[in-house]
Amino acid sequence: MSVETIDTLVIGAGQAGLAMSAHLRNAGVPHLVLERSRIAERWRSERWDSLVANGPAWHDRFPDLDFGDVDGSVGPDDFPHKETVADYFVAFAQKIAAPVRCGVEVLKVARLDGRPGFRVETSLGVIEAQRVVAATGPFQRPSIPDLVPMQAPVRQMHSTAYRNPGQLPAGAVLVVGAGSSGVQIAEELMRAGRTVYLSVGPHDRPPRSYRGRDFVWWLGVLGKWDTAAQEPGKEHVTIAVSGARGGHTIDFRRLAGEG
Repeated sequence: MSVETIDTLVIGAGQAGLAMSAHLRNAGVPHLVLERSRIAERWRSERWDSLVANGPAWHDRFPDLDFGDVDGSVGPDDFPHKETVADYFVAFAQKIAAPVRCGVEVLKVARLDGRPGFRVETSLGVIEAQRVVAATGPFQRPSIPDLVPMQAPVRQMHSTAYRNPGQLPAGAVLVVGAGSSGVQIAEELMRAGRTVYLSVGPHDRPPRSYRGRDFVWWLGVLGKWDTAAQEPGKEHVTIAVSGARGGHTIDFRRLAGEG
């Protein structure tokens, strides 16, 4: 079996993988990006229908490419729809001529015996690389606790499987988790006339905007984007804010008052 060799192999052609490709290209490092499906696949097939970006277009973007360059209807303060986000990723990959191979799944990564580098087994063959970058995201597989007995007539699903209120059977809905995804899904279900219960854990709930600036701008001014990574084992505190319907502050009291 022939073995392909490359200096650096990037696994995943989402936001992180494409950003890494841009940096490697700027540094003159030969590299290859493998994607098991399409570029930005999760945005297209593993998110609910009405999802929009959680940050404004001026912020949630790559260097030297505005959302308006891809979709002229998107202004800098808008929150792009998920399909627009996916198209934007594709446009950026084309702009930087990223060496992306789609439809290639990585099956195994192991260190080479007796010499530096890695052996990467894929669905299309073997690649040896001096360096491997895993740009696959931190949450690959949904974690669904065994809370509902198997025989109970209750449908249980993860947010990656949710698409719209119409796919759920009649009855009340319990949404576990009040981060951006949980809150946006709960709001959508409530607006569709469902009785919704929202389980709220530790979270930060900033205002969507303050003094005419989106909260992500303030995070930059305050140096929060440069905060060191959280130590392993510490409880993660999510940020509850929404880009839906033009962007708005999450108010749990208001949600409770509206049902």
